[in-house]
Amino acid sequence: MGSTALAAQARTPLPAADSLELHRSARSAQAIFERHRRRLLPRTSLGGGGSCDERVGRFCSWYDEGDWAPEPEGPETTARRDELLVVLDSVAAALPGDRWVAGQAVWYRFEVGRFEEARAAARRCGGTAWWCAALQGLALHGLGRWLEAEASFRRALAGMDPRESRAWRFPAEAVDDRGRTVLDSLASEAARAEATNPFRPEDDSLATFPLLERFWLLADPLWMVEGNDRRTAHYARWTTSLVRVGARNPYGISWGRDLEELTVRHGWERGWEQGWARPGGETDVVGHKHPEGRDFFPPGAALDAPEEATGDDLEPNRTRPRSLYAPDYAPLFLPLEPQFAVFPRGDSVAVVATHYLPTDTSWHRTHDHARPWLDPGDQAGRPERAGLYLLHTATNRLHGRVVEPADSTGGLLTWAPAGELVASVERWSPERRRAGRLRRGVRAPASPPDVAVLSDLLLVRSGTGEPGTLEEAAAAALIRPRIRPDEAFGVVWEVGGLGWRPETLRYSLAVRDTGRNLLERVGGWLGLGGDEEALRLSWEEPGPDEPGVLLRSVELEAAALEPGRYEVVLELGLPGRDALRRTVELQVSR
Repeated sequence: MGSTALAAQARTPLPAADSLELHRSARSAQAIFERHRRRLLPRTSLGGGGSCDERVGRFCSWYDEGDWAPEPEGPETTARRDELLVVLDSVAAALPGDRWVAGQAVWYRFEVGRFEEARAAARRCGGTAWWCAALQGLALHGLGRWLEAEASFRRALAGMDPRESRAWRFPAEAVDDRGRTVLDSLASEAARAEATNPFRPEDDSLATFPLLERFWLLADPLWMVEGNDRRTAHYARWTTSLVRVGARNPYGISWGRDLEELTVRHGWERGWEQGWARPGGETDVVGHKHPEGRDFFPPGAALDAPEEATGDDLEPNRTRPRSLYAPDYAPLFLPLEPQFAVFPRGDSVAVVATHYLPTDTSWHRTHDHARPWLDPGDQAGRPERAGLYLLHTATNRLHGRVVEPADSTGGLLTWAPAGELVASVERWSPERRRAGRLRRGVRAPASPPDVAVLSDLLLVRSGTGEPGTLEEAAAAALIRPRIRPDEAFGVVWEVGGLGWRPETLRYSLAVRDTGRNLLERVGGWLGLGGDEEALRLSWEEPGPDEPGVLLRSVELEAAALEPGRYEVVLELGLPGRDALRRTVELQVSR
């Protein structure tokens, strides 16, 4: 039956037999398309008998995509896709309540980036309300409209079966063992609550499940980007999995629990290849994930004690990841090693952090193939941005600052109430689709007014003058803790809790060589290889006359420092109080 006849039948209700026939015609067209797509797949030597990084049901999974890169869809496949969409749209018009057909009409546009068309198809969905909302959320995620996508997915979650809703909301299979214990416990708590009160979208709010909200905040790639694309990507993957149930796929096998798990954890395939035929004519099909996928979900230990998390703990991981994701706006996601200094201020805390766009160190940087995922696209011409945020874990509130365009000199300064925090230093180039990030915990408890507190050390450029405020010090900060042998540099710190009584401050500042090998350092300790300290200063000064914070700085010459790694150590002695000590790493290089 042609598309004209199908469209005409949409004006009046169809008998059950005709509806069944139309549904079968859509399934037949979808199966034919996938058979042709599989026939046209490029050949690869991968698959079939090789070692696996992980086995999931019937599938052998590798974490490293190697040199593979997605290529544009071939013209014959595109033409056959368009033919399929004509049939799907016609059947959807005649059977607007057919969930399976509505899902295919959205999916076959979505998977090739035709997101506006996918959204239009989702709007034509006339079946179960929660399913239509999920399809709209899928399309909105593709469009990068994550706040709207999350609103659509929340409508879907509120309408679906409670057990299914909990599976979506608590991604226990996509995290490490400790994280799974936490999320399973939260899901059980939700099940008990829903036994008497059905789930409502606001039930995942800060007040109801603050730990779940913290999980999603820590999973969010960049806090400077509006919305939480990692959360909407998770819901989009569940939607995709349901779309593909009962549909033919390039693997040529039925959809099952293994494909569901792989889709939810790693996302939908970005391309396929087929192996060479084995005896009997059978071929394996290899589905490829995004080449820059990383694990953005926080480890369970970071959920238990986020203020203790290191930069390594919260760095998007590529080593045996439980899940994979690549933000479309910055698929090249690299670690930052900036200066980072904490300045306690009684019941508040200030943080200074520098930022820069990291050098491309990705696997594909030296490969002789295009990297279409880094094309500027609609992000061309957009300025670079930098941000520094503090997440107060007791309230899940973000405090922060965004700079646009990003200034290449100095650092950012932001404030938050004292307590247990997570800091995120971010730099993003939309046009280059590249981002750098350091995310780490900060323990900054409130301090009594008369208890001495020494801040971290901040390295600043020489020749900028003695800073009178922390803002001036932040503006003069070295982007990275590196200098040349012929450079001078400054060290800035604060002392709080003074001025309540007269006292003398006794300072000792040393620059110690940490780059020597173990035998050299042992020799130095035994007096056989010279002193490991390359520089030492000591002085005294009177404390302040009034309570408050004392900002201090000293400038040092690096002429005596050979290229290598050093540690700047500041010790403060106060009469009748414990000595205070802070260190910062420094690299000297030509």
